[in-house]
Amino acid sequence: MQLRPVATSPIDPVSALRSVLRAHGLDAGDFEFEEYESSLGGLLGGAGGILAVRRRSTGEERLYATGVESAWLGAFMMDLGSGHFGTVGRQTA
Repeated sequence: MQLRPVATSPIDPVSALRSVLRAHGLDAGDFEFEEYESSLGGLLGGAGGILAVRRRSTGEERLYATGVESAWLGAFMMDLGSGHFGTVGRQTA
């Protein structure tokens, strides 16, 4: 039996980021997301484009190279956990 890789569609970056923000108790409405198609994405580790993430309340902005081979989601989660977008904590009801 020979295994072949199955082509899967890449995840939608904005949907993924909103899910991560909700999981961390943050308001996704406080964040802006802009996707750009760019050949620069290939130089930064992915065949996709560039995703700009900005938190409105703090003004912090980060750029991530998106694409199938990119680790952009992990990089975003590390930035979020490290406090680059401000305090992360569970919201209380």
